Amino acid sequence: MHVAGVVVMLMTLFTLPVNAQERHMFDPAKFKADLQKFITVEACLTPHEAAAFFPLYDEMNNKQRLLYDKIRDLKRMKPADDEKCKQVIAEIDRLDLEIKQIQSNYHSRFLTIMKAGKLFDVIKAEGRFHRQAMRNASKNIPRPHR
Repeated sequence: MHVAGVVVMLMTLFTLPVNAQERHMFDPAKFKADLQKFITVEACLTPHEAAAFFPLYDEMNNKQRLLYDKIRDLKRMKPADDEKCKQVIAEIDRLDLEIKQIQSNYHSRFLTIMKAGKLFDVIKAEGRFHRQAMRNASKNIPRPHR
């Protein structure tokens, strides 16, 4: 009986992490749908505004994501000497400015879809959504026992 109890306990211990990982897998499609719903409600977008806005919004994010990926790649490994570090820093700065330029261009396009006050609400809602998502994600990260 004692051996069976130990086996059951070990099986439970080994399956718990797998179950926890399955429950908290990131689902990009769900994240996108939740983000769109949140922005639509928080900024009071009409169905017409939402239908016109979100394809452009996704286009902007896709362009920016490519640049964020380049920045992440540049930051992965420190160059061997100061001159190369200087070049990497300059390239990261250039990419950051390009990201902001994309954002500025799309903001102008968004203003053809909605009034500035509503776009302001969209920007605030997006920030709130991402902060909430990060808070929720941090709750699901296993922490070492102290």
